[in-house]
Amino acid sequence: MENNKAEGIVDTYVSLLVEAGVRTATIDAVAKACGLSKAGLLHYFRSRSELDDALVARLRTLLTEDLRLMRAAEGGPVRYYLTSSLDTEAPLERAVVAASRLAQAGNAGARAALGEARAAWLDVLEDFLGNPVLARLALLAGDGASHHADLAEPSEEPFLSAQDIEHFARIIER
Repeated sequence: MENNKAEGIVDTYVSLLVEAGVRTATIDAVAKACGLSKAGLLHYFRSRSELDDALVARLRTLLTEDLRLMRAAEGGPVRYYLTSSLDTEAPLERAVVAASRLAQAGNAGARAALGEARAAWLDVLEDFLGNPVLARLALLAGDGASHHADLAEPSEEPFLSAQDIEHFARIIER
């Protein structure tokens, strides 16, 4: 039960970071959004730094699973990376956006975890493609797809279609 509550607090923290940014995602705001007092939240995380560390740990855990899925993907790692980059509601994508916000605010742990993620994804893509330039192109295409998906309003047509992703993958894999 304690672990579930702590996970729920991290979920709320991620949501606040993604939706409102670092300045808004204060301990007080997280506690209020969780229906806790500040003291109640501090029972689980003694400081903002501990909450940041929990988010970074979650990112690393999600990354490990994502790399496993990417390596085993039926359509190959390029298609997997491009397609998964469009899922703005996926826990990994949300953790990446939240960690990016922390990194932009100077959090060294978040910056390091994001660098590790980039290097790991790049390694899988390079192993598959056998070409470091094409691996970087695939990584940048996925990151760009993610960026444009994040900017879209829910009612808008997606910037990229499944057909676009398939074309990109074929071009990169040539």
